Amino acid sequence: MTISFTQYINITSIVGGSSAVQNRRLGGRLYDNNPLIPAGSLVTVTSAAEALSYFGSASVEYARAQTYFAFITKSGRKPSALDFARWVDADSPPTIYGARLPQSVSAYTGIADGSFTLTLGADTNTLSGIDFSPASSLSDVAAIIQSFIRAESGVQWTAATVTWNATRGSFDFVGGDAVNAVIAVTEGTTGTPIAGLIGWLSGAILSNGSLAESITDVLTTSYSANNNFGSFDFIPDLTLDQVTEAAVWTDGMNVRVGYFTRVTTVSDAQTYAAALSEYGGVGLTLSPLSTQFPEQIPMQILAATDYTVENSVQDYMFYQANSITPSVGTDTLKNQLDTLSINYYGVTQQAGRQLAFFQTGVLFGPVTSPSDMNVFGNEIWLKDAFGVVLMNLFLGLPEVPANTEGLSQSLAAMQSVIDQGVNNGVISVGKDLTAEQKAAITLISGDPNAWYQVQNTGYWLKLVIVPYTAPNGKTKYKEVYTFIYSKDDTVQFVDGEDVLI
Repeated sequence: MTISFTQYINITSIVGGSSAVQNRRLGGRLYDNNPLIPAGSLVTVTSAAEALSYFGSASVEYARAQTYFAFITKSGRKPSALDFARWVDADSPPTIYGARLPQSVSAYTGIADGSFTLTLGADTNTLSGIDFSPASSLSDVAAIIQSFIRAESGVQWTAATVTWNATRGSFDFVGGDAVNAVIAVTEGTTGTPIAGLIGWLSGAILSNGSLAESITDVLTTSYSANNNFGSFDFIPDLTLDQVTEAAVWTDGMNVRVGYFTRVTTVSDAQTYAAALSEYGGVGLTLSPLSTQFPEQIPMQILAATDYTVENSVQDYMFYQANSITPSVGTDTLKNQLDTLSINYYGVTQQAGRQLAFFQTGVLFGPVTSPSDMNVFGNEIWLKDAFGVVLMNLFLGLPEVPANTEGLSQSLAAMQSVIDQGVNNGVISVGKDLTAEQKAAITLISGDPNAWYQVQNTGYWLKLVIVPYTAPNGKTKYKEVYTFIYSKDDTVQFVDGEDVLI
């Protein structure tokens, strides 16, 4: 034995410049009242096959996932993930959807001293001495488990049900009271432990009892818990008041997430447009067929956009989907919907061949909100990217000093995003500006030459450090930046003139 060398020289290894904060995945999120999704949680799938396995072949979730993952951009990219988030639209009791079990009743009839521990709300009971020997079917096994649960006190227990779900091949539990109540299962401490045997441990879906959530509540809670998505919709049909509530929430998020939803009839289009017109980030698509989902096309495009590669930004118009039946085929209806800023899957023809594609990729909102889906999606990415590099700066350095050195550090971090924005096309270089745009840039920047920089390099950035008063009354310092950039406008119409001499 010798004295450790570290008693004299102790060298610690670290990895510098690592990124603790990651960019958001701008995939889709579908809010759903399906009880297979645990309350207060979400299920993320990365393929239609995963949705099939989880929800079943007849489910609308699988149908939507099929459409979502079948989408391929013109550059050959696909969405990588889709969230299904639980919306508790009615008071719900605690539930268990057991793991799928291939066993027959003979797997249970040899057990006369089964036990497991069940927690429902504030009460935890160990159920023991469970005798399955009288059972002649899996439904009998479920009835025996139910009888032991109902022998406990309290309506959550006495009104509970346990059934054998032959379709799923699982033992399912529903509590007796639709209130906020935690549910948990562990093995028993005596006799034969059966919690795993009946499928209530690994592979089971446990959902706490919950009171009904408003649209605002579920969106706020879900985004706060996990903001790793770019756009959302609700699978159940909502009332216009509920759609408006979701639109108000989206507008308040200030270009952090988009709400891409549907109107099912042309007759409702004007009413919906009038109700939603002032809420930014809301895209409404005519979707008359319940088995097709053209309203998902913008969600799919955003989810499949890889902002890390060159020229990756996309126009949301002119995207074709063979699975979608066109709902607009006349100039009259097209003009009506275009005036209302409602999107649709429309069809034209050339040389007798029909050409159908998504149109026109627009959003509601005031003039201060992006009206084009591609611009909106690009700003979501840019805002997120700035936030990520600046937070990583704070987490990775000992300090960001309130002086020129700190400004240089922040400017360097932001420049990496700007360079990426020029490369991927979010920031448009060399686009001619109108007189109104030049005036707006001058007014906002206070720099009479700022518009020239925006027009020729694509952006103008100012970063300063200013003092502010913290809630405790102390003086703190913050960086304040103004970033003006030339957005990615797209060409959607050609107006030509042929001159024959």
